[in-house]
Amino acid sequence: MSQMVFTYRISINAKPEDVYAYVADLTKHGEWSENVKVEAVSDGPIGVDSTYRSTGRMMRKEFKNDIRVTEYEPSTRLSFIANDGKNEFLQEFTFSSSDAGTLLERKVSFEMNPLMGLLFKVMIGPLVSNPSMKKSLNNLKANMERAAP
Repeated sequence: MSQMVFTYRISINAKPEDVYAYVADLTKHGEWSENVKVEAVSDGPIGVDSTYRSTGRMMRKEFKNDIRVTEYEPSTRLSFIANDGKNEFLQEFTFSSSDAGTLLERKVSFEMNPLMGLLFKVMIGPLVSNPSMKKSLNNLKANMERAAP
């Protein structure tokens, strides 16, 4: 298996604690990630081991994931594992202060067989995943900056 890691960054003109609160509400991910809906499974406020279920579409295919929060450090770090029944995708968000307000870094890691990994690096990533991720982060930025005082 090959470890795949993709990192995306964006500056957002809003306070880190506000950006964190918005991103940490996983049920709002559909507001900035297209074709995604996330529902809470566990009760109570979000924290480590909180669970969610997501549904979405990518490349004309529906996908469903069980999500478990693995790290919850308000205003600085949030991570979760999304499991589609075949693969686990680790999503790590880091929030830091910057001149613009917040520097958000999103790192996505997963295992893939070497042949599929090569295909992903050469075609799927550049043509589908990377543009989709950049669009989502730009939507997040627009939503946060529109709401910022």
